[in-house]
Amino acid sequence: MVRRTASVALSAAIFAYLAHAVADIGWGEVIAVLPTNPLFYLLFALSYMATPLTEFVIFRRWWPLTPRAIAVFSKKRVLNDAVLGYSGDAYLFVWAKQALGDRVVGATPLAAVKDVAIMSALAGNVATLLMLALALALGGGPVVEAAFAGDAMRNVGIGFAFVISVSLLILLFSAKVLSLAPRENLLLFMLHSARLLAGSALLLLAWMLALPDVSVGTWFVLGALRMVVTRLPFLPNKELLFAAIGVTLTGAAAPDVAALMAAAGAMHVAGHGIAYGLAAVVERGGDVVRSADDSELAAIAAGRSA
Repeated sequence: MVRRTASVALSAAIFAYLAHAVADIGWGEVIAVLPTNPLFYLLFALSYMATPLTEFVIFRRWWPLTPRAIAVFSKKRVLNDAVLGYSGDAYLFVWAKQALGDRVVGATPLAAVKDVAIMSALAGNVATLLMLALALALGGGPVVEAAFAGDAMRNVGIGFAFVISVSLLILLFSAKVLSLAPRENLLLFMLHSARLLAGSALLLLAWMLALPDVSVGTWFVLGALRMVVTRLPFLPNKELLFAAIGVTLTGAAAPDVAALMAAAGAMHVAGHGIAYGLAAVVERGGDVVRSADDSELAAIAAGRSA
């Protein structure tokens, strides 16, 4: 209860800060910057759904899931992003314990959820470093320096350095930390890397479509900043926090970019609400875990997709 209250309070503070920053730009400008091209919203939606779709593919290797299980992973994403970091993983673990019961599965709920979360974090950290390097290579050095000049971003940088340190410790002690086979975890790392590449590329394309006159380097800098912020653990509404930082960073130099970042933050919040509502409807519409015969269960237990 205390954590939930703190999460809501922090989210409200971030939202209030973003609203104040947007007021300096003008709400009319924020609305005006949204494109009428439906492709922008399609790219945004595909980027949003990249995580639940990838996790459905991953967990279906071990558990007898129906396509309706995508709803479970949509809820997981909403809880992780909008409520509190890793609260979605806790939800998935509890859900799996109840839904799978005594079924024969290829990976226990604890082993599967834990190793997937760790591999996702490692892939995200590597992707963030690569994105920062690419942003610098595209001439974003001064912008990157400006992004990390303020006290707020200095704290974000310290937090990200902590996350990287934890990742290195996980790699050093992987035999004791990870439960699944090394080949299985390598596959998880590659799938999450592909998911991050696809999701980030789709979002960058949406931004470029909205404001084609802005340089590619600027978008990569903002994309790298977004990945840094979303790597921070135990923070609610990371996309909203990124939007607030993006508005502050670009407000004076590029009002259109700042307006788009504010609009994107609002769209993510709305997306969370829509995704959670649709997920609840889908879950109630049929079986999420299917009845499997002995041969199917044996195949799943052996780590193959049924």
